[in-house]
Amino acid sequence: MNETLYMVQLRLNPERLIRFAQDRDVNRAWDEDLGYCVHAWLAALFGPLAPKPFRLLDPGITWHKNRPLQWFGYSAHDGATLREQAETFAPPLALAVCDPAELNCAKQMPTAWAVGRRLGFEVLACPVSRRETEKDVFLRAADTATGMESPPTRAEVYTAWLARQWGDAVTLDSTCLEGFRLVRMMRRMQPDIDSAGRPLRRLVYPQALLHGELTVADGAAFAACLARGIGRHRAFGYGMVLLRPLR
Repeated sequence: MNETLYMVQLRLNPERLIRFAQDRDVNRAWDEDLGYCVHAWLAALFGPLAPKPFRLLDPGITWHKNRPLQWFGYSAHDGATLREQAETFAPPLALAVCDPAELNCAKQMPTAWAVGRRLGFEVLACPVSRRETEKDVFLRAADTATGMESPPTRAEVYTAWLARQWGDAVTLDSTCLEGFRLVRMMRRMQPDIDSAGRPLRRLVYPQALLHGELTVADGAAFAACLARGIGRHRAFGYGMVLLRPLR
């Protein structure tokens, strides 16, 4: 039986989010996608119940201090449980970033997906693979394409990578690389140190916005992919699959 999955939506106050990051000493210009900042905020707000994967719509692109940031997440916990956790245990600066009453609007996702159902999808992904180190899957493909008459394009490599992430859960009917950019990110390592004493490091990784159409091939596996997310860095704003109906 599939576990229950909920979609949560919150509107974040950007000034209060940065104030929280400043208080935690994780406000860095090289946290360009706000992934680490929001990761830290979610941990403070929800503790072990923090939703993952999640998506912050257009971080760093449509930044207006007087306009809320739109945040979506998938959670195994309903809105009432998340609200109780936040209002009981979150620090005031973390709680002030959003209106916890909006958690009451969390919706339950379908518990069963019919084989053969066609859906539109969109996912903001970080298409990297890890061997000894993490590396853009396109650059890995380029390393092995030396001498090829027609090496694969970035869109082709990312489409193949996306298909591998889904496994047998779906058939990809179409995929489009809607957007691509290199993003400066922050993760724990060195040389800088955050307020908790954990080392931070700077990274530059690919950010790919992929959308298309799919057909569900295995309903249980599809539900599991939604709950888990696509690719790596899912706790930092990547891998949440947004769905749309097809006529």
